[in-house]
Amino acid sequence: MEKWIGKVALVTGASTGIGQDVALALANAGMIVVGIARRAELVTVLSTQVTGTGKIYAKKCDVSSETEIMETLSWIRREFGGVDVLINNAGIYRYHFITQSETSDFRDTFNVNVLAACIFIREIVNDMKARESYGHIVLLNSLLGKRVPDVSVPLFGVYPASKFALVGLTEVLRQELNFFKLPIKVTNVHPGMVETDMIKVFESALAERLPKLQVKDITASIIHCLETPPEVRIDEITVMPTMK
Repeated sequence: MEKWIGKVALVTGASTGIGQDVALALANAGMIVVGIARRAELVTVLSTQVTGTGKIYAKKCDVSSETEIMETLSWIRREFGGVDVLINNAGIYRYHFITQSETSDFRDTFNVNVLAACIFIREIVNDMKARESYGHIVLLNSLLGKRVPDVSVPLFGVYPASKFALVGLTEVLRQELNFFKLPIKVTNVHPGMVETDMIKVFESALAERLPKLQVKDITASIIHCLETPPEVRIDEITVMPTMK
């Protein structure tokens, strides 16, 4: 992680779960981390736990609001010059599709899981291009962005569609980065089920008995991707728990 010491990382959804763990790990590795969340006070508490040479700055931001995203990025530009690493972690899960769902559930899912990612990537890549700097974009995807398992009860709603969209998005992004010869890497991280607050929405015996990853497992995978030398890229990585 030496090449990232003193560089700026933006972590979305940094108040809990994977985002929280990644933000702390990057700060302990010497990065300047801007952790954004609707509950920024939790990120402020997290900033007191940094034991490395970096630092965590907490910013309140609802990623479903383009206005708040743009305000946050403007603040980062003023304070630090721009973002070097984006960890796009924020996401929501609404698990009904045909029944017990509202149009607002569909809209919220795609606004947070897809549209926000598009806005962050567009702005940050253009900043990197203007600064002629290298960078890395990590998208927290899901196993459900690769395949939808056949289960006995409806669990997934439009969440997999939003994650499949991120796969298509990153493939197009790689083509544009190659066309403009920009030294920016993009990685999709596809975890299986992770022990976070998000899995509580399942409310099923199936979720209870499935093996689960820990957030530290995903953080370790992200760090591994960031540590790759310039001549190596990891386009995607799938992280699964072992069956017991």
